[in-house]
Amino acid sequence: MNAVFVLPRLYLGLIFAVSVYAKLTAPGGFAPRMSGFLTQVALQNGFPWYADFVRNTVLPHAGVFSTLVIAGEVTVAITLLLGLATRAGAALAILLLLNYASAKGMLPWSPASNDWADIVLALLVIASAAGRSFGLDALLAARFPRAILW
Repeated sequence: MNAVFVLPRLYLGLIFAVSVYAKLTAPGGFAPRMSGFLTQVALQNGFPWYADFVRNTVLPHAGVFSTLVIAGEVTVAITLLLGLATRAGAALAILLLLNYASAKGMLPWSPASNDWADIVLALLVIASAAGRSFGLDALLAARFPRAILW
């Protein structure tokens, strides 16, 4: 049964890998691009509570937050592609995707919101223990069967 959920796991891992690659190779670094996006999108369209968070916390510390976003996306990509601590990686993916959706002001039923569709996929990955099929979680589950991370 878990093998069915390998595709959503790999799909999400690939999405995060492609996304973080673009951030790592951005001319001038990712922080200016992130600040521009947040100023043009999150402050204009984001949920009001999220816009306040961006204005008062994120933008003044854009360098720190851009590093956190990159670290989070690298972690998600590695965990999901390798099937290593897959549930933790999918949970981190949900946290990142909730931030992205909040910045855009997208509700779950918004037709243009891929973030919410990806959250559903991440929930399926968590519920199915998708890393136990064609992933390193299978080895970890055999050694540590009671751990919930795999």
